[in-house]
Amino acid sequence: MLRQAESPPTLASVRAVIFDMDGVLFEGRNFWLDLHRCFGGDAAEAQQLLDRYVESDYDTLAEKIVGELWRGKPADPYFELVARRKYQPGAKETVAALRSQGIRTAIVTAGPDLLADRAQKDLGIDLIRANGVEILDGHLTGESKIAVRDSEKGEVGLEVLGELGVGPAAAAAVGDGDADAYLARLVGTSIAYDTSSERLLEAAQHCLHYGELERVVEILGEESPA
Repeated sequence: MLRQAESPPTLASVRAVIFDMDGVLFEGRNFWLDLHRCFGGDAAEAQQLLDRYVESDYDTLAEKIVGELWRGKPADPYFELVARRKYQPGAKETVAALRSQGIRTAIVTAGPDLLADRAQKDLGIDLIRANGVEILDGHLTGESKIAVRDSEKGEVGLEVLGELGVGPAAAAAVGDGDADAYLARLVGTSIAYDTSSERLLEAAQHCLHYGELERVVEILGEESPA
């Protein structure tokens, strides 16, 4: 069941929107899993590690994948995957419409910082929080740069809102995964996009299907951009 808002806020009352990245702004559900495949890794093995550690012990997950399986791998497949990742339909239009209304935007994701950097430059995102891997002499060193743990996504989102000078009641969040439910419960407006996550659907006030991202603006009280 979707959590029902008592009175949906108008766009004028929403001052910031936090987006997840994989599956929301960009195509693809999990960049890191796709990168593992690019490295020739066993996707089933990586998925087992994700299922075991992604919420209970993110640092151990990073050590087992980045520190053990990826140490010494060439960085070129990483750069190439960042470059060829496609935006979701309506992503550019949605962020542009929000910015035109003076709405601040942010990305909070466990995905790669290089992809978040790209979105920030392309779309004009105000703030980003994302994870990364250390690269030296064209290869991954095995060290991780962790800014967002799945189980702490709500806390990171609140920190970002604090930096933007916006309270959670005046913020919206758009996500597609289990971890996004943490933030969905803390903000004034929560939107699940193209998701099968029961946890997020339980927490979110609104649900959009694939290709309906531009309806975020409509939900926030404004006509969708043309």
